[in-house]
Amino acid sequence: MKGNAIFLIYSILVCTWSIGYGLTASIPLLILVTLLYMLTFFIKRPYYGNTSIQLLLLVALHAISATSWCLPLYLLHMSQMYYRVSKFSTALLFNVALMGAYVIVSLTYRPLIAAHLTDIAFQAVSCLILAYIFGRLIKEMELQKQLLAYEKKHLSTHDPLTGLYNFQEFHHQMEMIVKQKKPIVLVLADCKDLKSLNTTNGFQGVNDILKEAAQLLRIMFPESSLISRYGGDEFAIVMEYTNTRQTINTITQLLASEFPKLTGIEINFGMACYPQDGLNKDDLMSFAEHHLYMMKRESWLKREEHMLRSEKLRVVGELASGMAHEIRNPLTTIKGFLQLSKAGNYNVEPWYDLIMDEITRMSMLTAEFLQFSKPHVTQYRVQSIRSCIERVISLLDSETTRLGHQIHFEYDPMDIRMLMDQDKMLQLLLNLMKNALEAMVDQGDIFIRLYKQQNYAVIEIADTGKGIPEAELDKIFIPFYTTKDSGTGLGLSICHKIVQDHDGTIEVESLIGTGTKFTITLPTAETDEPRNPQANVELTTISV
Repeated sequence: MKGNAIFLIYSILVCTWSIGYGLTASIPLLILVTLLYMLTFFIKRPYYGNTSIQLLLLVALHAISATSWCLPLYLLHMSQMYYRVSKFSTALLFNVALMGAYVIVSLTYRPLIAAHLTDIAFQAVSCLILAYIFGRLIKEMELQKQLLAYEKKHLSTHDPLTGLYNFQEFHHQMEMIVKQKKPIVLVLADCKDLKSLNTTNGFQGVNDILKEAAQLLRIMFPESSLISRYGGDEFAIVMEYTNTRQTINTITQLLASEFPKLTGIEINFGMACYPQDGLNKDDLMSFAEHHLYMMKRESWLKREEHMLRSEKLRVVGELASGMAHEIRNPLTTIKGFLQLSKAGNYNVEPWYDLIMDEITRMSMLTAEFLQFSKPHVTQYRVQSIRSCIERVISLLDSETTRLGHQIHFEYDPMDIRMLMDQDKMLQLLLNLMKNALEAMVDQGDIFIRLYKQQNYAVIEIADTGKGIPEAELDKIFIPFYTTKDSGTGLGLSICHKIVQDHDGTIEVESLIGTGTKFTITLPTAETDEPRNPQANVELTTISV
C-alpha cells in the first residue's frame, strides 16, 4: 500500500487541477473515473488483469481531465512494467502502446501545430527512457534487498567457516526430521587433537583443516538429510536408513578408516538410531553424546597407557645406561690391574685393596639399584614419626660427635603418627641426615623440625653446609647423578621414591655458603592419644 500512495496522490492532483481550471467537460464523470482508478489499487487481483484495467482507466482519466498532469502517472506505470515484467520486449511493447495512447489523447485537447506535436513527442520519448531507467533501478534495488535478506538468513542458519548448518539450525532441522517419524541415524563426530594443531599449523591452518573436513563429510555422505558443524571441532550427521547394521558398518568404516586417511586426523564418534535409541530429539542427542564420550574416554585411556609405557621404557633405558656406566668404571680398573699382573707376571697383592674397594663399590651399587627398583611397599603400619627421627639421631650420635657437629631436634609435643613402612622411613631420614653431615666440612649444625600442618606431617632437615648450586637443584633426584667422588647417585633417588610410596612430597631449598634444607610433607593417620591444645604453637627442642 505504501508504494501505491504516490498513484493516489497524483490522481487527486490531476482531478483537482482539471476541475479548478475548468479543463474537463464533465466534472461528475471525471470524479467517477478518478475514484474507479484509485479503487483498483485496493483490489487484489492477478497482476496483468488488474494492470490492464488501471491502464484503461488512466487513459480515460487523461482524456476526461484534458491535462498533461497525467504524465507522471504514465511514467510510474511504465517503470512498474519494466520492474514487474521479466521479459524486456514484452514490457517495451506495453510501454510503447501506452505512450501511443498518451500521444493520441494529448492531440484531442491540444491544437495540431508543430510546436505542440514536438512537445508531445518529446514527452513520450522521455517517458520511455526514464521509465526504463527507473524500472531497472527499482529492479536492482529489489534484487539487492533479496540478496541481503538471503545472506542474512544464510548467516543466521549456517556456520561462516564451513558453510554447514550451525548449532541452532541443526536443532531446529533435527526437530522437524524427527517429527516425520522416519528411521534415521544420528552421528556426532569429534576431531581428535585438533586444538593442539594451533601451535604447529596456526589458526588459519586449523581453519583450512575444518573446511576440508566439512567438504569431505559432504562427499562421504551425499544422501544425508542434515550435516552440521555442531561445535568447535564437532560435526553432526543425520541419515535415513533401511538396514540398521549395514548403515552403522558403513558409517564406522568411513569415519574410523577413510576419514583419517584422507585428512590425517583421527575422529571419535557416537551414533543413535531412531526409533530404537530414542523417540525424540533430546533422547537421541543424549544417547549419541554418551557413546561419543565413551569413545573419547577409551581413546584417552589408550593414549595414557601408551605414554606411560613410553615413559617407563625411557626411564628403564636411562637406568640401564647409568647402571652400565657405573659398573663399567670399576670393572675397567679391575681389568687393568689383572692385565698388568698377567703381562708382567706380577703379584696382585699390592693392588688387592684397590680391587676389593672396586668390587665392594659394585656390590653396593647393585644393592642400591635393586632396592631402588623394588615394587612399592605394601606392608604399612601406623607408627610415630618422632620415634623414627629420634632413632636415626641415636644411630648417628657417634659419627656426629666424631665430626664435631650438633643435631637440634624441634618437634610438636603431640605425637604425630602416620601409615608407614618403618624401615623405609628410617632409610629416608638416615640418607638425608648423612648427606647433611657430609655437606659440612667444618663444625656445623643440623636442624630438624617436626610439626603438623592440617592433615599432614612436615619434616624439615636443614644443615649449615656449603649448599647446592641452583643449576644442580633440578638434577639431584635423577638416578646416578652425583657430585661426590665416591657416590653412586642413587641415594636421593631412593629417598624420592620412598616419599612417593608414602603419598608425600619432598622439596629442597639451598643457598651457596649457607646450607640446604629438605622439606618432606607426609599424610598423617588418626591417633587415639589426647591432643595438646597448645600443640600447634609450642614446640619442644632437644640438642645432641
